Amino acid sequence: MPPSVLDTHCQGGGLLKTTPNWGALRRTFWQFCGEKGPGKTYALPPKQDLRGKNVIVSGANSGIGKEAAYIFALWGAHVILACRDAPSYEQHPTATISELLSRSSGSISPSQLEWWEVDFASIDSIKAFGRRWRESGMVCDILANNAGLSVGKRTITRDGFELTNQVNFLGHCLMTLYVLPSMKKAQAPRIVNTTSVFHFGGFLDFANFNNEKRTSGGLHGVRFYCDTKLRLQIWTVELQRRLSRSDSYRHVIVHGCHPGFIKSNIWNNPSIKKLPWPLPQLLNFVINLLSVNTFQGSLAILHSALRPDLGLPRAVVETAKTGQPPVLAMGESIKYGGRFVNRVTASWMRPECADPLVRARLWQRVLEDLKADKSRGQDEIAQDLPSHSPGLLEVEKS
Repeated sequence: MPPSVLDTHCQGGGLLKTTPNWGALRRTFWQFCGEKGPGKTYALPPKQDLRGKNVIVSGANSGIGKEAAYIFALWGAHVILACRDAPSYEQHPTATISELLSRSSGSISPSQLEWWEVDFASIDSIKAFGRRWRESGMVCDILANNAGLSVGKRTITRDGFELTNQVNFLGHCLMTLYVLPSMKKAQAPRIVNTTSVFHFGGFLDFANFNNEKRTSGGLHGVRFYCDTKLRLQIWTVELQRRLSRSDSYRHVIVHGCHPGFIKSNIWNNPSIKKLPWPLPQLLNFVINLLSVNTFQGSLAILHSALRPDLGLPRAVVETAKTGQPPVLAMGESIKYGGRFVNRVTASWMRPECADPLVRARLWQRVLEDLKADKSRGQDEIAQDLPSHSPGLLEVEKS
């Protein structure tokens, strides 16, 4: 008998008996061999008129986030670069904005790009961003949760969470729940979570989310990274399920995406240089050999956010009245969202993503960690979203 949904610190994943439990060999194989079209180049999605649309991209000061933000703005959107005050080894957001304006040769207006500071290593910083967004009164049409890191050793934040868990997973959940109410009046809003094929290599252990067991993080924390990407992909599927059962949010589409193996700032972290020789040199050689550039990586975000066949059907979107979302049946948006976009192709994902008990338990754990039940006023999160599926307890019993 698997643990209850409410047992959010259970040993392992607490899978249903019908859900395959992958071993280490299988996880490792698909982690490194699961990418669709490795090294292949793809084209932009069909161009769209994004004038009047608001887009938030976290981690947009560099890498694939910067490239995605550029295309969103080039096609007319107002783009918020949600980034921290960058350390010396990253491009500062103000320099990023100057670069993108220069690159566009006047096609992007300075008013289209804004830097809003947020540090995902601080829950208070994310909350401050969320309050600022809500106070702005803006509608969010696209939220791209893209910020991420990989650290070489167990680091606990001031909030009490393991750093990789907080930045790569929990912070994106909190950001989403703050921004979500502003999507109610958007015509066809989308949320894109940058997950990874590395979610195939993750291990789900509810008793070890913050590395309480002091298990090895692997080379440069790759094990922590894989685990957080698995959690984010599972949460993405569960979020879509709950959105589809909501009167206010059933028109919102959410996807996870894998951008490819990218040579981005995640590899410029100083902790890599501290690895014993010749590991940094070997790692750099492998990255140069197998990676695609940041523009190609950004296509996963852009396709997930904009491509028509990865969203609601045009006939459904056209039913929307001015300032009102499209008319959808309860549960209908499940058919269109909650996918894993591997580079630019909707693909399969780890079997845990289809396990209703695992998804619900993870959802419950996030609400507990974020203290959602105590949130009030401008900090209220998730309280207008559906609770656990009515049939879930019956699934538990069976």
